[in-house]
Amino acid sequence: MKKIYLFLIFFIFQFKAFGQNTLDEEFQKTVPHWFAAWTLVYKDIYKIDTINPVEFVFFDENYVYSTSAVTISQGETITGPSLLNLKLNWKKTLHHDSLTLPNKVSIPVGITSYASEIPDTDHHSFFVMPLPSFWKKAGVESKELGLDNLITGVFLHEFSHSQQMLNFGIKITQYEKEHDFGVNTNDDMLQNIFSENKDYVDLFNAEVNSLYHSISSKGIDKKELLKGLKLMDERQKKYLKGKYKSLAAMDDLFLTMEGLGQYSMYLWLIHPEGGKTDRETALKGVRRNKKWWSQEEGMVFF
Repeated sequence: MKKIYLFLIFFIFQFKAFGQNTLDEEFQKTVPHWFAAWTLVYKDIYKIDTINPVEFVFFDENYVYSTSAVTISQGETITGPSLLNLKLNWKKTLHHDSLTLPNKVSIPVGITSYASEIPDTDHHSFFVMPLPSFWKKAGVESKELGLDNLITGVFLHEFSHSQQMLNFGIKITQYEKEHDFGVNTNDDMLQNIFSENKDYVDLFNAEVNSLYHSISSKGIDKKELLKGLKLMDERQKKYLKGKYKSLAAMDDLFLTMEGLGQYSMYLWLIHPEGGKTDRETALKGVRRNKKWWSQEEGMVFF
């Protein structure tokens, strides 16, 4: 009787563990993969082996997995990965189609991936992103990269911003306090201001095209490069003046931020221990639909 009792206890614990592993399988598989991609690019290539504090918020169709006590106050404690110097305590709970982020803002679940500063901290950040099944159900795809490589690249790009709070983040906050251009202060602000100005758009497109024409496997075409830089200087001097004068510095800042994010994605994609993608295909995949100006031009500078 005692043996049967002990067996039942063992079976119950094993069943619970199996059930948790089954339910958490995507989280347990995906997040360590994303963290390994980050380590490959930032530690092995950039030689950056520490991370500034971050709270994570990942989610699927039903559950949210987080290290934030604001996002999950009374959830189930689960085993989860750590990242370099970060020691992370993970919990999960049902999200009921909405998330409370570490900045105490509530959002509906959806396709979103970004980093932001946590108020009243020493420039700590949080990072939010759906797990792959959520992207797949939403119909997101990439014919060049495949979904898994695409969203790993998205993670690398967006998570890079979580490490920029002490430099770019401070600058953006300063700009936001000092200026109001009628649009949100973010990397799309020049696009939001000038996208209806045909002359600006034509000049910008000529600038970007020259810069991309300057790069190839054979090296740099200096003539095209100088042409692109001249057009950039012309665009900024012609349009970023008067009430828009400070936007020239913001343009440079956002091109650097977004360029680093795109280039980090690209480096992982072409790495033999990363995405194992040829350079031409990786570049097409990173540029995607060429829709977002700062990402498109920032990438080519890197």
